[in-house]
Amino acid sequence: MGLFNSKSDNDAFSPQDLKELFQRLEHLERKCRRFDARLRDLEEEFVTRRNKAASAQMDDATATPPVNQPVDEPADSRDDQPIDPHVTVSFGMMEDDEPVGINCDPAPSGEPVVGGTVVNVRTSSVYYLPAPTPDGLFLQASEREQIGKSVYQLTTSDGLNGTFILLDTPDAIATAMISVSTFVKPACKVSGNTYMQPRHIITEEEGTATREGGAWRVVRKAVVRFE
Repeated sequence: MGLFNSKSDNDAFSPQDLKELFQRLEHLERKCRRFDARLRDLEEEFVTRRNKAASAQMDDATATPPVNQPVDEPADSRDDQPIDPHVTVSFGMMEDDEPVGINCDPAPSGEPVVGGTVVNVRTSSVYYLPAPTPDGLFLQASEREQIGKSVYQLTTSDGLNGTFILLDTPDAIATAMISVSTFVKPACKVSGNTYMQPRHIITEEEGTATREGGAWRVVRKAVVRFE
């Protein structure tokens, strides 16, 4: 009797039929497990290949260009240079007969001067990062968000230390959910249901990272919540 032969309402599966059915189910379960294992292997291979390519691009981008040696100018040419407007020269005596000093220190180029005081203005740089390596290393950084690739956003004010968040955009969420263990957990502590597609990913606590060669190393993981 075949496993799926039609039966009348009064017929019942025989013990042999049930045995064949269970054997078929066990066979299908084994195939599913093999497919799952193969899928994980392919995901890991994809991340490894992408990180190697990103590392090679980063090495090319961070190659140190040759430094041009300064050329000494003749003394006569320096005498003809215009007077720096930031150089302040004052003569005379104060009311208490103390001599007035001469300030010949020019203000650094590009820094504003307010009332004779140089004001330091520090700007922040923002970079978009793909998934990190399993040991928490971002091998690539881009100044613009890259669809299907960017998952994190890093902000730094000195180029050496920075803070990062997990992007809460539909594209970043879809990319992160390809594999939470590969794309998220190396850089984040996660709360919420990671088995369902979230509508939002909230960064409750920013992570920190430090510059390491041409990459960024996770120092403290971010804390994120899936909603």
